[in-house]
Amino acid sequence: MASTANLRTRWAAIGAACAVTLGGGALGIVQATVSTGDRAVYVPISPVRVLDTRAGVPVTNGTLKVVVEGAINLPSGSTQVVVPVDASAVALNITVTEGQKNGQYGFVTAFPCTSDTDTPPNASSLNFESNVDIANAMNVTTSANGSICLYVYGTADLIVDIAGYYIDHNHDDRYYTETEVDTALASKADISSLLAPITPSLPVSIDSVGNVGYFTSITIGTNGNPIISYYDSSNLDLKVAACHNPTCTTSTNTTIDSTGDVGSYTSITIGTNGNPIISYLDGTNFDLKVAACTNPTCTTSTTTTIDSAGNVGGDTSITIGTNGYPIISYSDDTNGNLKIAACTNATCTESDKYTIDNAGNVGQYTSITVGTNGYPIISYLDATNFDLKVAACTNATCTSSTTTTIDNAGSVGWYTSITIGTNGNPIISYRDLTIGDLKVAACTNPTCTTSTTTTIDSAGNVGGDTSITI
Repeated sequence: MASTANLRTRWAAIGAACAVTLGGGALGIVQATVSTGDRAVYVPISPVRVLDTRAGVPVTNGTLKVVVEGAINLPSGSTQVVVPVDASAVALNITVTEGQKNGQYGFVTAFPCTSDTDTPPNASSLNFESNVDIANAMNVTTSANGSICLYVYGTADLIVDIAGYYIDHNHDDRYYTETEVDTALASKADISSLLAPITPSLPVSIDSVGNVGYFTSITIGTNGNPIISYYDSSNLDLKVAACHNPTCTTSTNTTIDSTGDVGSYTSITIGTNGNPIISYLDGTNFDLKVAACTNPTCTTSTTTTIDSAGNVGGDTSITIGTNGYPIISYSDDTNGNLKIAACTNATCTESDKYTIDNAGNVGQYTSITVGTNGYPIISYLDATNFDLKVAACTNATCTSSTTTTIDNAGSVGWYTSITIGTNGNPIISYRDLTIGDLKVAACTNPTCTTSTTTTIDSAGNVGGDTSITI
């Protein structure tokens, strides 16, 4: 059987010489006009990451030249020929992360160039909002020296994956005979599956070995597939499920930490090295711990105790700061405080700890993100007054902050989750325990000193275990 790449290339040529008709359950070939001439053939490849600026300096109001043809150095450290030197264009997926608009606008323009001083065209390939990750697939013509350029208006880290390329050849449709077409169809073993009706997807069981699935947290890995951290309450372990595809119909499940009762209150994100990093509670010693995965699917990892000063590490939430290092919010139950651990390296083997709020019994149900000003912002419960509060850090490592009570209408602020809206302001989901409703607080400025609250669902006892994203 021909390789998948060759077969797909043949199908591209077949499509130029004939039309495929579906009718009466049969697959037929209809003769079309024969033609010749120069045409580009698309050659698909397994996606390869050729650029990732997250470990370096983001692009700010400037142009970055990227060589894509011939032997190139990849972010992984290897050298590889991804695209041949005679390619005419590349199929790219470009992702903007940690973007910051320049005034009202933020965009990336991809274009062929021989130098980063070439003038970009008056066009955009990808528009972005501040602190909203976004991706777009596109085809870009390569220049004579095998390069493309990426112009950024605003500031952004760029991730570029190549999924295929185009190569010119002299095309003669008459080369493909009826026998060759029939052979190509016959060798496609799963042709019947292509004609099968699409059925709705059903929930998939990721892990059913014991009593598992508590304190889940999910993010998208650098391979484009979900990865989930969770607590195995049968064995009292921290586990990770690395999905094999975007819909997670199958996964690899790995026990990350089994030293005692560990893995409650998990929170997972992707570090600047492309590997997941997880914060969680060590329930045996009541410590805050971090597991830094050593590969994108987290089959191996290193664990570090971050804070052991009392009963700490509950209600953890982790994100990546603008310095590229993780930053974690969590509760100090011994003192009833909200705390921050600002990691001083990418794998969080060392960190600085700060008390953010000590006004009573505070810091439960924490959730952390990074605002448009580049500083962390945290939502949490004030359990003394049963209020929803926000702590807006005044610098990147949160050595100082301002706290604001957002909602005090009853027992509110349970199960908080915070993200940044498209208007650049935080938005928080939470539970109103007094009346059993799901509520949202939409901040009216980036530090959430003012906000408007809305009841989203009041049909019964609702609003527990909330999570929000854009």
